[in-house]
Amino acid sequence: MAIDFNNAEAQREGGLIPEGTVAPVHMTVRPGNAGEGGWLKRSKSGDSMALDVEFTIVEGPFAKRKFWGLFTLEGTTDGHQKAADISASRLRAILESARGIRPDDESEPAKAGRRMNSWGDFDGLRFIAKIGIEKAKEGSGFKDKNSLDAAITPDRKAWVKVEQIKPQATPVAGFTSVGVAAAAVAEKAGVKKPQWAN
Repeated sequence: MAIDFNNAEAQREGGLIPEGTVAPVHMTVRPGNAGEGGWLKRSKSGDSMALDVEFTIVEGPFAKRKFWGLFTLEGTTDGHQKAADISASRLRAILESARGIRPDDESEPAKAGRRMNSWGDFDGLRFIAKIGIEKAKEGSGFKDKNSLDAAITPDRKAWVKVEQIKPQATPVAGFTSVGVAAAAVAEKAGVKKPQWAN
């Protein structure tokens, strides 16, 4: 049997996307079967939960390249609470970028645009991202990696409107049994929602 690779794309070298690159990205939530709806991921120690996401660049010289992020949302320590506050700020900026809301807009439509029905509503959002480089800890054996440095909001010159392409996300299949158990574990472990999530 002949196998023909003539129509395959030419190989692209890896390496990091340059720091400061601005590009439209597609956000995909990677459900971890924890938290409401099963959209969150529990830490290995079980004392915090986060939104685990993949960002795919949708156009430009780095189209189809991916990088990842983990937004801590709930936890048991002061450090988790600080991380949750940082995550809330970043997720707010993602919403503002995706929905064309200026950070200083306090109108009722703007406030409504910053509300979500579920963590799954972030799945499929597209926004303008500024890409950074996260340095690996010395001696960890890991390499530096790309990360989300900032979501570009409409008050910045680099912002452009990005077309949203998908309807709202659906709940994670099979959450009912596993998710309820995970929620019980979280309650037992004392995992607390940050104030802004109530």
